[in-house]
This record gives sequence, structure tokens and C-alpha cells, in this order.
Amino acid sequence: MQVAIIGAAGKMGTWFCGYFARQSNNNEVSAFDVKPFEIKNVKNARNIADCVKNADLVMVCVPVKHTPAVIKQCAKAMRKQGALLAEISSIKAKALPALKKTQKDIVALCIHPMFGPGAGEKKQLKMLAVPVRNKEKELGAINNVFAGMSVKVLPDARTHDRAIAAVLGLTYFSNVAFAGMLAREDLATLNEVGGTTFAIQSMLAQSVMTDEPELIAALIRDNPHAQRYMRQYMKEAGALASAKGSLLEARLTKTKKRLQKQADLDASYRRMYGIIELLGRPAAE
Repeated sequence: MQVAIIGAAGKMGTWFCGYFARQSNNNEVSAFDVKPFEIKNVKNARNIADCVKNADLVMVCVPVKHTPAVIKQCAKAMRKQGALLAEISSIKAKALPALKKTQKDIVALCIHPMFGPGAGEKKQLKMLAVPVRNKEKELGAINNVFAGMSVKVLPDARTHDRAIAAVLGLTYFSNVAFAGMLAREDLATLNEVGGTTFAIQSMLAQSVMTDEPELIAALIRDNPHAQRYMRQYMKEAGALASAKGSLLEARLTKTKKRLQKQADLDASYRRMYGIIELLGRPAAE
């Protein structure tokens, strides 16, 4: 299979270059980016047109705001009938309409890898998919190209973006705020006195900050549903901060009861300690 990766200098573009180059089915991988890059067993193309013209699969791995324009540019230059054109953006409100406008002899794939560039390939990875024109045909192509990954199909762009506003937008928002507080403190001292809860929260906040600011900004600014979750979060935080006397305990009890209806809190606590043990850190509180 001839694979073309657009956005190869980015973290996920680099990951997919390696993913296809390492496969044992003699893939030929070419890539392009406006930024310089060098990836083993991957050919550097001079421009997008040269990169995609003979490809069986084109992967668009560029920032969210550039995705629709790059989809259009790739589709225009692709020559093989039945070739696959996939985009991996974390927001589908504009990407999906761009895919729908591509010529019908292209199989357009709207996917979202729910893993980061640090993910290994030994464990099953999760991939989201939103149908573009033909759900069955597209799902078959996704399962073939990304064999072994767990694919979850969402019905439309709105459903995808609303879910991502919670699982990524809200998560990033809260962790970036936490990271901002840590950056103003003596982190070395906090690490010395902190226990398991702080260790995991601090590690998560710091790992989130390894992502490019452009991606984080897109998740909390460009997702049309993110603002609602952030407003709700700020309202909840404000209520906790201002609760007096027994009202605070009452609010905490109410939240705990609501959450217990949907989650096993004790199991989550045990998993937290399991993570700490895997990291080789003493499980001391």
C-alpha cells in the first residue's frame, strides 16, 4: 500500500508515519510538511500534490484550523480511484463537511485516534469514526487499515464534538489550570511531601502540557460545545469555594451519591494505587 502522510512533522503525523512504515506488508510511505522532518523509511515529498497523487491512503494530520483546506487540496490531487482519504482532527464540525464535498470516487474517512503520540502498538488502541457517505464501506476500510484497533462509531459530527468537549476539552481545561498553579509553586518541595493523589494529578497535568499549545487551544476554544462544559466547571468550582459550614459537606455528599450511581468509586481508588505501583512509587498517602 502506498501511504501519504500530510503533517509529518507533527506528533501524530510522525506516529502514523512510523506506524505504517513498521508494518510488514511492504508499505511505501511518503510524507509532507511545511516544517522540516526526517523519519526512518519515510520519503520526503516536495509538496502535497506529489505526496498524494499515487497514494492508496492519504492521512491528513494537520492542526484543526487547517484540516478543511488540506482535505480539499489533497482530494484535488489524488489520482487513484477508490483511494482512501482520512483526517484525524479532534473537532469534526468543519472537517466532516469538507470530506463530504470530496469527489465520490474517494473513500473519505472521518476518524479520531483516542491516543497520543506516546502510545505503543502492543495494546489495543481506540479509534473513533464518524460516517461520511457510506458507513459500512468506511468502517470496513478503517478496520482493514487499522487492524487490531478498537473502533467506536459515532453517528455525526455534533455527537462527536459534544463528547470530545467533555472527555478532552474539559479534561485539558482543568489540567491546564492545575498546571498553571503548579508552575507558580515550588514543585520540588510539593513532590517531596505529596502523596498518591497529588502524584497522579501532577503527572497528568504535566503530561497534558507536552501537547502543542495550538492543539490545547483548539480543544478548549474551537470546539463549539467546550464553552458550556467550562462554564459548568467554573460554576461548580465557585460553589465549592464559597460553600460555608455544613453546606460544603452536604454538597460533597450529594456529588458523591450522584457519581456512585454511574461509577465504582472504590474500584477507581484501587486502580489509582495500581498505577502508582506500576510506576514504582511508594504507595504512601
